[in-house]
Amino acid sequence: MKRSHVLFDIAVLAAYLLAANPALTGIPLHEFAGLGAFVMVAAHVVASGEGLGSRRRAGQLLLNAVLLLALAVCVVSGVMVSGTVLPSLGLYASGYHFWDPLHAVAAKVLLAALLVHLVVRAPAALAVLWQRRGLRAAESDCLMGR
Repeated sequence: MKRSHVLFDIAVLAAYLLAANPALTGIPLHEFAGLGAFVMVAAHVVASGEGLGSRRRAGQLLLNAVLLLALAVCVVSGVMVSGTVLPSLGLYASGYHFWDPLHAVAAKVLLAALLVHLVVRAPAALAVLWQRRGLRAAESDCLMGR
């Protein structure tokens, strides 16, 4: 894992946190931020080299599958209940009473799976960040004669 990947992952998390809080952002920004977060998550999956086809443990495979499914359902249902994105394209989707509860459930499952993902992956990411910072501190100590 590279430091640049960890920093990008932090940006993905920030985009998700922004998109996941419509009470803070308002619905229009929530919808567009959600689409942006989806693109960033897709880039995260590609950049990390992991995914459903990786040769990982069964638990990691299951977690990745739940994350992917919850994200897909959340994005599709979010677009279907959109009050900003679809109308800006001149479109309207019916079935709000189906899509809205589905969006709420998918968002909660996505949040829960993401928390598990963070707990599992955070130690490796923190080790990369601390290792780099520790090396720089050691280099500056050597330069200063400590």
